[in-house]
Parts: sequence; structure tokens; C-alpha cells
Amino acid sequence: MDSSSIKNEPEMNSFKISGIQKIAAVLVGFAILFSVYHFPEILQNHYQKPLILLFESCMLLFTFVAFIIGKQKFKNGFRMYGLGGFRQHLGNLAKGLIIGIVISVLANLIPVWLGWSEMSVHLDWNQVLFQILLFAIGTLLPSLAEDILTRGYLKAFWPERWNTNRLILLSAVVYVLNHIFRINKPDVMLYLFILGLFLMWAFIATGSLWLTLGIHWGSNIAYQFFTNVVTTDSLKETGMENYILAGCYALGFGLVIVLYKKHFFNYKTD
Repeated sequence: MDSSSIKNEPEMNSFKISGIQKIAAVLVGFAILFSVYHFPEILQNHYQKPLILLFESCMLLFTFVAFIIGKQKFKNGFRMYGLGGFRQHLGNLAKGLIIGIVISVLANLIPVWLGWSEMSVHLDWNQVLFQILLFAIGTLLPSLAEDILTRGYLKAFWPERWNTNRLILLSAVVYVLNHIFRINKPDVMLYLFILGLFLMWAFIATGSLWLTLGIHWGSNIAYQFFTNVVTTDSLKETGMENYILAGCYALGFGLVIVLYKKHFFNYKTD
């Protein structure tokens, strides 16, 4: 063995240790964010009742912790997660919000058109608008937190030389698994997986998280509206509702790809 190879051994070992430490730091950061995100959900599942104040407080704490991690790792706070350039991407947020709402509305109306269910609303317009405002406020932080956890954080540490298609697939899997109390239902897992692909693709394509956040946020607003404001009476049990939702997300995914090719969205330029 020559002297040069002996000298290089400490450098190789140091490189390996440094790599392991970086991976460990990434996993610890994800574990911290994951724990903060799911703490209120675990308590809600335990007590079998909504703990709205605790839930929203933890989502706020999550964003603060995420910001601190961004400052420590990349010295840029939320930019680490693709949340820079708000003014430049405000249009993407608004367009995504509309797209997310339209997709969810369509998915909820199709069973009515097919004669599987009936819908009614027993509130006046002022009450409906007030409820929508509450849903918009209440779902913003949870939507943002989940987008940071299952998309922004993963992309921040994904090596640029690696295939982004694998990142999209990984993110979709993590997104499905993040719904820890719902992964026992195949139909739910299907629409979550398609939505996960959709949202991560939008992030990669535009270079920012704003379009993704808009779609996710809009979908959550519509979900809360149809769950809490609209009364749905089943006329025919089919068990197809979540499969229809999956199909609507796939349709929306295709539409966004077409709009992207038509330069309908803004792109990250910095």
C-alpha cells in the first residue's frame, strides 16, 4: 500500500461521516416537523372530538419551526420551501385556489347528477359566506403546513442532479402516508396519491409552492363547505365517491399541464 492511499483514508472516512451527519440532520428535521404537525391530530383521534384551537395553534407553531429550520439550513426562512417571491407568484396562488375549488365542487356534484344523492343548504347567503370565510381562514395554515412537510422540505434536500420524477413519486407516497388515520382505505389512498402527484408536479413545474398551496387550500375550503354546510342525502349506496374524486383530481392534473404549456402560470425566475 502506497503512502498516498494511506493519507486519503482519513479524508474518505471524514467524508462518509459528514454525509451520514447530513442525512441524520435531514431526518431529524423532518421528524420534528412531522411530530408538531400530527400532535393535535393524535389528540383529536384519542378524544374523538375536534380540538380546533389546539389544532390551529400547532399549525402556527409548525410554520414557526419550519421558518427556524429554513434560517438555520439555508439562511432564507420560508424560501427554503419554495415560498419566496410572493408578489411574483400571487397570481399562481389565486389561480390555484380557483382550480382547487372547482375540482372539489365538480367531484361533489357528479354523484348528484348521477342520481346517487341529493344536496341542500339550510343557511341564508350571509351565513354561507361567513362560513366560507371561516373555512378559508381555518384551512390556510394546515394546507401550508402539509405542503411544507410533504413537498417543500423534500425538495429542499433533494440533490439537483437526481431525477425530479422520482421526487414527485416520493412526495406523493409521503403525502399518502402522512394521512396516518386514513391509509386503511384503498379509495382514499388512491385519490390522495393522485393529488400528491398533482401538487408536487405543480411545485416542480413552476419552481415555487404558491400554485400548489392554492390548489390544496382551495380543495380544503370546498371540502369543509360540503362537509359542514351542505346536507347530503344518499339515494343510492355506490361507494364510488372517492373514486370520482380521484378521477376529478386526475382530470384537473391534466388541465393544469395543458395550462402550463400555454404559459398560464408564472415561473420562478430568481
